[in-house]
Amino acid sequence: MPTIESIKSKFNAVSEKYDKQRKELIPCFDDFYKIPVELSNQMKSVDNILDIGAGTGLMSAFFLEKYNEADFTLVDISEEMLKKAKERFSGFSNFEFLVQDLEDLALEKNKFDLVISGLAIHHLDDEAKKKLFKTIHKLLNDGGLFINADQVLGENNFSEALYTSTWREKVVANKTLTSEEKEATFERIKLDKMSPLKEQLKWLEDVGFKNVANVYQYYNFVVYNAKK
Repeated sequence: MPTIESIKSKFNAVSEKYDKQRKELIPCFDDFYKIPVELSNQMKSVDNILDIGAGTGLMSAFFLEKYNEADFTLVDISEEMLKKAKERFSGFSNFEFLVQDLEDLALEKNKFDLVISGLAIHHLDDEAKKKLFKTIHKLLNDGGLFINADQVLGENNFSEALYTSTWREKVVANKTLTSEEKEATFERIKLDKMSPLKEQLKWLEDVGFKNVANVYQYYNFVVYNAKK
């Protein structure tokens, strides 16, 4: 079973190329990153944003276009990934960067209006996801919103096989990625611990979230939200 250290090591290694590869590895890239920002329109105002598993800050970059006066806190286990995020936002004073394990976030409760995440939570096992959802609920202000853009496990063998084969075929056929990059990608997905969408939505309801809903899906790429 992949360990926290193995996950950290893999993403430290890929940090330099991470952003460049996103559009090549996510067939639905534009929807996947823009729809979360649209979902935040539910909020009357957003002053504090937490990005968990922030990596190089790609998701936060999309939200910054809309909330350039908000305070951003970016958390990730990979120091090298956060180093790239610091470079991305070097001209901004409203950013804080924290190296922390998502399974044991040490942050102030009831501080954030918005908690966002992109392609991070699927690296946690089921129990860790449940724990994280409970923590996110505590970190949000009343009326706060959690938005997650992530990958999920198919509900049955047929859907999982379809999701996996379709994505793999697209990666193999991609002429921009090198053979080495494709191989590294296929190695990296071995770290994934995806869970079915329905189960994740139920776990969110179980910890007290309301208006839990999946709003977008492209094979195993989904965007869902939940309000406190």
